[in-house]
Amino acid sequence: MKTWWINLKDKVWLRPGGYSLFAVMLAALVGYIDIEYGPGIAGLPPIFYTEIELAQAILTALITALLTMTTFTFSTIMVVLTTYASQYSPKTIKNFITDPLTLRVLGIFMGGFIYSTLSMLFMRDSFSDDPVIAGVVGVLIAILCLVFFAIFIHHVANDIQASRLVERLAGDTDNVTDYYFKLMQKEDVSLEHAGENWTTGQTFYQVQAQHYGYVQYIDLDQLGKKASEHGVKIEVNVPIGEYVHKATPLLTVYVQPERLPEVRDLPLAQSFMIGNERDVRQDPVFALQKMVEVALRAISPGINDPNTANDSIRHIGRLLGNMAQFPMRPILLTDEKGEGLVKIILPSYRDILYKTFFQLRHYGKEDVSVLTAMLEAIAFAGEGAPQQHLSTLKEIAGYVIEKAELDQMPAMDREWINQKLQAVEKMTGR
Repeated sequence: MKTWWINLKDKVWLRPGGYSLFAVMLAALVGYIDIEYGPGIAGLPPIFYTEIELAQAILTALITALLTMTTFTFSTIMVVLTTYASQYSPKTIKNFITDPLTLRVLGIFMGGFIYSTLSMLFMRDSFSDDPVIAGVVGVLIAILCLVFFAIFIHHVANDIQASRLVERLAGDTDNVTDYYFKLMQKEDVSLEHAGENWTTGQTFYQVQAQHYGYVQYIDLDQLGKKASEHGVKIEVNVPIGEYVHKATPLLTVYVQPERLPEVRDLPLAQSFMIGNERDVRQDPVFALQKMVEVALRAISPGINDPNTANDSIRHIGRLLGNMAQFPMRPILLTDEKGEGLVKIILPSYRDILYKTFFQLRHYGKEDVSVLTAMLEAIAFAGEGAPQQHLSTLKEIAGYVIEKAELDQMPAMDREWINQKLQAVEKMTGR
């Protein structure tokens, strides 16, 4: 159920569709009031009603205006999407198209157009002598549309800036790390202790993927509930973000031999959300990869904006410091006795560091500012990293400058890089 709801929330049409449905209900309600209580409306203050001819004129003008504003809004959205895809990264398009304010503005304009059109349809010439409130409601909707249009223009002007996008991507990554930190704080979650709280039998079967694509989300709560209800233990075989096909074993289910026939057909694969692209909700590596792609695009010859790349890399350093707190041992969802029910493994910190820097190192090796930004990021990560990860950070710092031709650089560049290396040595040698 949770994976279904998450998948539904990602649909672009959901929020505009909700506003459109509300507009239909509002038009029906206003039309019912105008038809059934027309004579009584005349008892209201004149500001709350108009004659039907004036209402029709107002609604006719609103239909044209709102359709024009909707078209302009859609065109603006397409321009921003093109900018995101060409200057930043195609993977960042989703950050704007699923933005709540963008969809809310589009929904309000669509709703206003639908209300005005249906209100015109509900009006009857036979009620021409009675006042109506449809025109006044239409004016209020038009004012609301203008307010949100101004907010939308301000929002687009801010969101199209590279620094704003980097902040949003960093916020998405913070949400991923917070998800795992909160997961570790739950009473029914612990770490595996040398196999003491994770004992399995010899009988098991594997659950294969039902679709091909990327593993976007795993409903761990649902897996834990099913494991508890049916007396089985479940080990997740694929990490978040892995590409799977229909023969890929997603889970290994351990069960008592006599209970194997009754649990073999459990719908455990439904706890996985698999799609055509990766998702950041549970995938820390992909969250960082989006920031890396922004940095790579910024240092490409066609754009040549190393300052944006350096800003993104420094944010990455802070985020890597947070991810250093991820547990090195498998995570277990446990029962009331502390026995493991579901077992998952997070990416190792070394893998996270490598997948973050291996492309930046290759394409930024000739830019001193990018090299020093990467070393600064490693030093930032070392500030928040536990002792066991410091040697890995030192190793990745050496990996970053391994292919840099320091001997061919000017003396001042070498001095600047050496200062950053010394900062890394100081941080990782504590």
